[in-house]
Amino acid sequence: MPDSDIAKHDKNMATKNVEENNLTWKNGYEEPFLLIGFKWFKKDHLYRRLPVDNEGKIPESVNELANCTAGGQIRFQTDSKKIVVRVEISNTNGMVHMARTGLSGCDLYVGDPGKERFYDVTKYDSSKTNYEIVLFEDDVKELRSFVINFPLYKGVKKFEVGLVPESTIKKPLPFAQEGPIVVYGTSITQGGCASRPGMSHLNIISRNLNMEIVNLGFSGSGRGEPIMAELISEIEKPSMIILEYESNAGFEGTKNTLEKLLTILRDKFEKLPILICTKICYAKEINNAGLVKDRTGSLEWQKNIVKQRVDSGDENLYLLDGSTLIGPDDFEATVDGVHPTDLGFNLMAQGMIPKIKSILSL
Repeated sequence: MPDSDIAKHDKNMATKNVEENNLTWKNGYEEPFLLIGFKWFKKDHLYRRLPVDNEGKIPESVNELANCTAGGQIRFQTDSKKIVVRVEISNTNGMVHMARTGLSGCDLYVGDPGKERFYDVTKYDSSKTNYEIVLFEDDVKELRSFVINFPLYKGVKKFEVGLVPESTIKKPLPFAQEGPIVVYGTSITQGGCASRPGMSHLNIISRNLNMEIVNLGFSGSGRGEPIMAELISEIEKPSMIILEYESNAGFEGTKNTLEKLLTILRDKFEKLPILICTKICYAKEINNAGLVKDRTGSLEWQKNIVKQRVDSGDENLYLLDGSTLIGPDDFEATVDGVHPTDLGFNLMAQGMIPKIKSILSL
């Protein structure tokens, strides 16, 4: 018996591609839109998370993954009764354990900072590299605040926003604190495997704190190379740096890299808060004492490093135990025992937010 096409029976499961000819179209980088998450955009004019002139200096995998637009956002205010996105992504590749809506889709939030609510996500034909989707529609014309999140695991070649002609467009309301939080890490940092971009822990934190977050998570490739600290040091006036790369580097890799990364960052940012977030618990730890020993041994080593440096005068260095975010009893919080689901990412965000607020006195 052939499988049914579910979209024939349930319209909510269907793709929603449209062709709108009566809209005013603007590129995602045009003012008064605020484009964030791409700190080298003014230099390279690409939706890319690292500068292009470092090809050959950074690992090949990091260079490729820098094209994934995790953490990118467009923020603005408009009274348009309809908002459509027209997006061209880099390819149609997928992953077996991550929804296309998170991997290569966009989602939209509406509401003033701190009160944003999810509205819709792009459900498109995943066999194509182009989509045009209505993300917002309302009968009432009134000025509202919007955030559109970029795909987590795809490159974006073109991003346009369509609005009703003669609509008012204004720059977004200000952040609660200027200067981004810069986060360096792994596939989890990048957002694998959130069901849609807004459910990655860093986007949740961004909404909750009303702050820009620069996502420098690189799937399988957060290994703490010195060049990464040098690139982070190019970012102007960050509010905070978070390092959560242990899951890729492992215990030995963390021992070989962490202190050098901290030294490079301190050379540029003498007093900037730096938070080290250790790895979360993996589901297989329940039957693998070696995994537990490795994680707890690494945790104790990192605690000692932080204590030594704080005792030596580095008062703005902090540590957060990742097992307090997703712990041994949170076995339903991942899709594969490692990568969080939306539940897992929300647990991580809710555990990190109080620590960040305390450090930044928010």
